[in-house]
Amino acid sequence: MGAWCAREGWRGVIVEDVRRESTARGWRLSAAVRAGAGSGRASERVHFTVHGADADWLPERGDAFLAGLLMPAMSIGEELVVDAPVSGRLLRSARTVMEIYAAWWEHLRAVGVTVGEVAEARRGREAVGLFFTLGVDCFYSLLRDGRRRTEPDHRPVTDLLFVNFEQHAGPDHDRLLDRIRLVAERSDCRAVLVETDLRAFTAPLVRWEEFHGAALGGTALALQGLLGRCLIAAGFEYRRLPPYGSHPVLDHLWSTEALEVVHDGADATRTEKVARQLAFSELALQNLAVCWRGRPGRNCGACEKCLRTMVALELAGVLRRCGTLPDVLDLDVLRNVPMGSADNRDAMREVGLDAGARGRPDLAEAAALAANRYGPVPRTEQPR
Repeated sequence: MGAWCAREGWRGVIVEDVRRESTARGWRLSAAVRAGAGSGRASERVHFTVHGADADWLPERGDAFLAGLLMPAMSIGEELVVDAPVSGRLLRSARTVMEIYAAWWEHLRAVGVTVGEVAEARRGREAVGLFFTLGVDCFYSLLRDGRRRTEPDHRPVTDLLFVNFEQHAGPDHDRLLDRIRLVAERSDCRAVLVETDLRAFTAPLVRWEEFHGAALGGTALALQGLLGRCLIAAGFEYRRLPPYGSHPVLDHLWSTEALEVVHDGADATRTEKVARQLAFSELALQNLAVCWRGRPGRNCGACEKCLRTMVALELAGVLRRCGTLPDVLDLDVLRNVPMGSADNRDAMREVGLDAGARGRPDLAEAAALAANRYGPVPRTEQPR
């Protein structure tokens, strides 16, 4: 296969030389990736590096790269070739993933997928992961999991996974990691910190709001030597499910014979998540992070995501107890908050409906005015 890839004018997204190696930060799974002669992408090594990992957490397989590079291959309309062992279940599911992608986003089209070999089925591990960023959605999944630990046959979350897709560094990033470690420790979980350049490599070829679910699935697949189950917290509820990169019809398709990937928490709106779980957790209220404009320990309090969360906290009667947001909600700021996408406005309308149903017409009116100021635009928002 390598000779074929090396010839002049080769086409396709080619994954070769999958290897596991020790680094100063931890064990790394990487592969040489070339994204076709016409894609504008040079050959690079794409990696998943796990801080403090054991070597066997990251098996030398191609599953993670199939998940992470399937959409880029569809974007340029060229075959995906993974010269490494790949799960037979995942390979079969890839056909369904491509059908869904192509139905939702017309700029993507199904392509051929070739793998070096179909890997032998292996027994799954006991650990259960949850992708965790300190946001409302993942806190809801974590807290609900904690209340289910006494249920028969429940497999509790054991590991909180933070993935540094943006390759952030510096004091603010370190403080964010410290908060994640704190939440993990107090939840009887292990914090698993992952660095990857997958987003940087694929950014010229795919849109993050369409791709991020595959990126999370690929990260879970890289950790198949650790995880037997992995939860992706839902950003939308079942009543409102637009085409989106992480979705209940998609996320489970990243599973293999040894790893079950689960879309979790689509049963509740943001307001319901706060009222059912976060309102009863000081750990969540003192560490909640919903805003990329804020800094660790303090959200900006002025963007639509912060304001939408503040409405939910106010409806639950706990806004003044939240240590990372202003303790008073300014209705004039809410009415006039900029919202650049249809998804933002839909979410704000839903918050307004929740406020009306809970006897707060002042909040309902302000949220409705904010949501109705703009005309329709393409959906681009990623909830957190």
